[in-house]
Amino acid sequence: MFTEWQGTRVFAFAASGPGVADFLQLSLGREIEVLAGPVVDPGYRPWSVDDLLEPSWVEREADTQAPKLTGPVYRLQRRCGFVHMRSFLATCQRLERAHRESQRPEIEARVIHEVGHDYDRETPFLELNPDWFAFAPRENRLFADWERSSAANARIYEHWAFDIKDYEERGRRHLEFIPRPIKMPTKQLLVEEGVSVHRLMERIEAVDVEIGLPFAWFFLMTHGHWVDPRVGEAIAGGLRAGRVRLPAPNAAVLLDWADKRYLF
Repeated sequence: MFTEWQGTRVFAFAASGPGVADFLQLSLGREIEVLAGPVVDPGYRPWSVDDLLEPSWVEREADTQAPKLTGPVYRLQRRCGFVHMRSFLATCQRLERAHRESQRPEIEARVIHEVGHDYDRETPFLELNPDWFAFAPRENRLFADWERSSAANARIYEHWAFDIKDYEERGRRHLEFIPRPIKMPTKQLLVEEGVSVHRLMERIEAVDVEIGLPFAWFFLMTHGHWVDPRVGEAIAGGLRAGRVRLPAPNAAVLLDWADKRYLF
């Protein structure tokens, strides 16, 4: 038999300055050790090490009543249990910039070959992607969008926690997060067939009121679950056509997002 640690995560925050990213995040795991199951399935012969490391015969559904052995134990998450967010974002940007700079000779030599009915042409990759070396990770964009929107009057950590991952793969360090809403709307906002942009405006306003934050719907949309990204696309189209209006800072954020989307 083998055991596993299961549990949830608890987040705590402390301001370190007036800026949107000037805060510390503490991430604690609240875990219990449970008896997971047999090392080898008696009715199934393992064919690889992966079968032993990730046994498919062990039930991990939420309602599975695995025998509890020890816990709960509270402990810092490895490598990302204590994070200064401004430093984290600076490192995200630095790692991305260094990775892209390491590819510069290859990127500068890359061409896109297009063949059509009456044309055959090659276009330099950087001519089609002039911002390649100025790319901003989605983590940095989220904080920049918060800072220039009407949500900026609230501290971001009052509404979001950040599930941070810090790992290495193929010799490259990866640093990223998934934002987790602290308060969630009662239901998802999806795009129904034939719905008007004016009706969508009413619904996003209702989301903002429910969450208690201006422009909350936009940041829930970047998360990708609670607000369908097609809502943002439809409202951006309405803004361009002059059919609807948003506060100028929020309109600028949404239109920039529609031109160059990011999601978590």
